[in-house]
Parts: sequence; C-alpha cells; structure tokens
Amino acid sequence: MQRMTPPVSPKRAELRKHVLTLLVSVVALDALMVGAYYGFHVRDRLEKTQMTFVAVWVVLTLIVVTTIMKRIRQLRRRR
Repeated sequence: MQRMTPPVSPKRAELRKHVLTLLVSVVALDALMVGAYYGFHVRDRLEKTQMTFVAVWVVLTLIVVTTIMKRIRQLRRRR
C-alpha cells in the first residue's frame, strides 16, 4: 500500500530550498577556509596572522548567513 503524503506548498518548498542553500553555503565556506588554513600553513604563522585569518573567516560567514537569512525572512513575510 502506498502512503499518501500531503503536497508541499510552493512557499514551503522555496523556504526549504533557501535553508538548504544556507547550510550548503556555510559548509562549503568552512571547507574552503579549512583548506586555506592548512594550505597556507596558517598554524605556523604569527599569532596576529592567525587571528586575522579567523576574523576574515568569521566576517565571510556573517556575510553569507545574513544574506541568505534576509531572503528567508522576506519569504516568510510574504503571504
């Protein structure tokens, strides 16, 4: 017997898409930054360089999250 699942509304499907985009974007950015950390041997650099690297990472993450969250909020406000 086949189960009937209720249809997903277009708004909910789009919301799910944006949340998935947010997740994938943050994971991809983190993977890129971890690769850069080891590729550029940041561990072996001065502490100030390490802190700058982390600060750039945090700012980039903030930009990605706020940009996508803005889209999610706009979608949730629409009726």
